[in-house]
Amino acid sequence: MVAANSALAFIAVTMMKSTRWAAAALLLALGAAGAAAAPTRFEAGVLAELNRFRGDPAAYAAVLRAYRPRFEGKRLIAEEGDEIDILTNEGVAAVDEAIRDLRYRKPLPRLAQSDLLARAAADHVADQSRSGAVGHDTKGRGPGERMKSRGGGPYVNEVITYGHHSPAGVIQQLLIDDGVPDRGHRHSLLRPGHRYAGVACGRHPVHRTMCVILMSQTPDGSPPPPKRATVKRDR
Repeated sequence: MVAANSALAFIAVTMMKSTRWAAAALLLALGAAGAAAAPTRFEAGVLAELNRFRGDPAAYAAVLRAYRPRFEGKRLIAEEGDEIDILTNEGVAAVDEAIRDLRYRKPLPRLAQSDLLARAAADHVADQSRSGAVGHDTKGRGPGERMKSRGGGPYVNEVITYGHHSPAGVIQQLLIDDGVPDRGHRHSLLRPGHRYAGVACGRHPVHRTMCVILMSQTPDGSPPPPKRATVKRDR
């Protein structure tokens, strides 16, 4: 694994709706910038949805098909109770490409919760909830540096979303990866070597919500132990 490999999902919010009660309830569920020691219900839901996808990527392609009827041109129409419509870059073409890619993918190992990864993710949420910035740097420090400041190692992979109002929406937009030519977020979620994840979500002053997911082969971001060589003995 490459140290501190990262990817960023950014969705342009274009239309505000009058149904603000759902968003207010969401912000309460997210808590104070993801700083709680235990995962919030929303954060636990993001990890559960990620594991649902990894458990059967091919079957999850069917979940993405539900996106198709919601497009009007390149605009993704908000579902009932959501607050915003989203202007995408590629429209339904990105959804169709994701469906084709996932259709023949094999199941992947589930990711266990890592408190250390979650704390490093929460540090980033806390910073950007104040500054309104986007991206992977926290005061000049990337995800690897954040992990080291928490006593861990830099061998982590980070993805971020802004403006999504459900755990399923967070994962599905990372998989669709609209506007990202190399689909780096999707490939991050598909890495077979990942075994642990930490999720932190919270408020964002510009995009209202954000979620950070840190993943690694180890619970603390340290390099995995080398594989033992097998020695064949002659009989």
